[in-house]
Amino acid sequence: MNLRKAMGREHEIKDSDVNIIPVMNIFLLLIPFLLLTAAWVRLAVIELSLPSLGKDRAEQIQHDPKKLVLVILAIKETGFQLKSPGFKFDPVTNLNENYDHPKIVEQLKQIKQTHPQAEDIIISPDVKVKYDIIIQVMDKCRESGFSNVSLSG
Repeated sequence: MNLRKAMGREHEIKDSDVNIIPVMNIFLLLIPFLLLTAAWVRLAVIELSLPSLGKDRAEQIQHDPKKLVLVILAIKETGFQLKSPGFKFDPVTNLNENYDHPKIVEQLKQIKQTHPQAEDIIISPDVKVKYDIIIQVMDKCRESGFSNVSLSG
């Protein structure tokens, strides 16, 4: 070994390269792992319009309060219960753990025939009712002519 080199008296400038191979190896393993474990989520948009009392609507109700029809649809584990002024509907029970949607659509159409101006409906689901059932009921209400759907807790 040369003593001058060891003492640093010989001044040679060497090009030094940074070794990036270990970092590239980490990324080579990390990127596929992150892609495989990523949670891919599909978002669905539910069009929900809440009933509002605009100036025109508020004036109509003040002049003729009979035009305001309160329709409440309760969703329970055992079935549906529809409430509306002037109607007395029996509860619609489940058929083999399936909800009877045609029966509730029939009842909604009866209300719509009597009160064609009614567009508002309040859906009151039970805590244990699945989200999918609520969405199906909302769709059935819109098909029956009730465009303003509200959810009540």
